Amino acid sequence: YGKDPKFKAIEKMREREHLFNEWRAEQQAEKKEEEESVKEEAPREKRESRERSKERRSRDRHESRGSRDRNESRDRHSRDRRDSKETKANKIKDDFMDMLKHGDVRISPDSSWSKKKKYFSDDERYIAVGSSSTREGYFYEYTKSLEDREPELSEAEKKAIARKEREAAAMKKREGEVARKQVDQNREWERERGAHAREEAQQHFLALLHDMVRDADASWRKTRKQLRDDSRWELAALLDADQKEKLFLEHIDNLSNKRKRSFKRLLDECEHVTLTSTWKEIRRKIKHDPRFSKFSDDDKEREAEFTRHIKDRVSLAKSDFKQLLKEIKCVSHKSKEILRGPNGDSHMREIRQFLTNDKRGLVLDDLPEERDRILDDYLAELEKYGPPPPPTATRPSKR
Repeated sequence: YGKDPKFKAIEKMREREHLFNEWRAEQQAEKKEEEESVKEEAPREKRESRERSKERRSRDRHESRGSRDRNESRDRHSRDRRDSKETKANKIKDDFMDMLKHGDVRISPDSSWSKKKKYFSDDERYIAVGSSSTREGYFYEYTKSLEDREPELSEAEKKAIARKEREAAAMKKREGEVARKQVDQNREWERERGAHAREEAQQHFLALLHDMVRDADASWRKTRKQLRDDSRWELAALLDADQKEKLFLEHIDNLSNKRKRSFKRLLDECEHVTLTSTWKEIRRKIKHDPRFSKFSDDDKEREAEFTRHIKDRVSLAKSDFKQLLKEIKCVSHKSKEILRGPNGDSHMREIRQFLTNDKRGLVLDDLPEERDRILDDYLAELEKYGPPPPPTATRPSKR
C-alpha cells in the first residue's frame, strides 16, 4: 500500500498500525456476526423444509385417499351391480329348476329338451330365462341331478326293503347271541378243564401223602423236603404252597382221627372197661395190643383219650336211659304220688322189672345213684306238668 495516496495521507506509522488493527477487528466482528446469522438461519430453513415436506405428504395422502375412496366407491358400485345380477340370475335359475321339478310333466334322466320344452313355454319362469341355450343347459343340469338321486320306490318295494332290513337285523342279533354263547361255553369249558386238571393234581398229591406220610405227628416243614424228592411232586404243580399245606394238614387230621377210632375200638372191645373204670386199671389190660402203642407214645395223651371215651359212654348211657323211661307205659303223672303211698314198693318193682328187660336199663348199673336220680327227676317232672293233653289238643303241654 506504500504508493497509495490514502496510505500516505497518514504520516505516522503508529497511527497507520492503529487504524489497521481497528479495521481488522471490525472485519473479524462482521465475519463473526455473519457466521452467527448463518447458524441461526440454518435451523429455520430446516424447519421450513420439514414443514414443506409434511405439507406435501399430507397433500399427497389426501389426494391418494380421495382417489382410493373414489376407486372403492366405483368398485363397490360395480360389485353391487354384479351381485345384483348374480342374485337375479340365481333366482331365475332356481325358479326354472323348481318349474321342472314340480311341473305336471314327468322328467327322467333320459328326457330330451326338444320334446319337453313345449310343455313349459307359457310359464313365466320359462320366459324369465331369456336365452334358449341357457334353458337347455338348465334342463340337462336338472336331468343329470336325477341320475344321482335315489329313484322313487313303490310301497311294495319299500315294504320289501324294510322286511330285508328287519331280517338282516334279526340275523345280526342272532349271530351276536351265538357268538356270546360260544364265548360263554368256551369259558365254561376252560373252567371245567382247569377244575379237572386241579382235581387230578390234588389226587396225585393225596396219593403221594398216603404213601409217604403215615405218622400223625409229622410236620409240614420236614415232610415237604421228602415229598419234593418224589416224581409225583411235579404232577401236583397246579397246586400252590398253601393248597398243598392244607391237604397235608387234612391228611394229618385223617390219620389222627383214624388212630383215635382204632383206640376207641380197642376200649369198646375190652370187656373190663365199665363206666366207673380208671385208666390205671384198664391200661394193664390193653397195653399189649398194637393199637395201644400206635395211638401215641405219650401215656398222658392215651389217658386223656380214655377219659373222653368214658365221658362219652356215660353221656350216651344217660340219654338212652331217659329215652327208655319215656317208653314205660306204667309210668304216669301219678307215679310219684303212688310211690309215696302204701303201694309204692309194688309200683317201684313194676318199674324196675320193665327196666331190667331192656339193655338200656342196665347200662347205668355201675352208677346206681345216678340212675335213681334220673328216675326220680323224671317222675317229679311228670307230676309237675300233670296229665297229658287229649289227642285232639292243638297245643299240648310241654312234658
